[in-house]
Amino acid sequence: MVLLLAFILLSHGLALWFDLYYLFWWLDTALHFLGGAWIVLVFNFLMKHFGLDLTAARARPALLIIFLGFVALLGVLWEFFEFGVNRYIVHIGFITYEDTLSDLFFDLLGGALAFLIIL
Repeated sequence: MVLLLAFILLSHGLALWFDLYYLFWWLDTALHFLGGAWIVLVFNFLMKHFGLDLTAARARPALLIIFLGFVALLGVLWEFFEFGVNRYIVHIGFITYEDTLSDLFFDLLGGALAFLIIL
């Protein structure tokens, strides 16, 4: 989990520094996908660390909703942060509704895939 987070943060930092998001249109999508997967992995780790076991077959749909809800919450908070930085600090102005919805979709898709892998 730590290595995945380091990879995501390093990739994001390099992409911002070298304007790689403009050269590789898919990079933002890939990092949001990995970010969603990372959130699910961390949430799963925390659940096991605190002794919460919801791995019974009948609990899986509820667990999926809880995990993806957590991914969605953090994804929305990230988008608010990204909007604030772009609007009030760097003034780039490339944030669109389509970009935000795509980011949230790939957050959830990465989270869903990580959930399936955990199962």
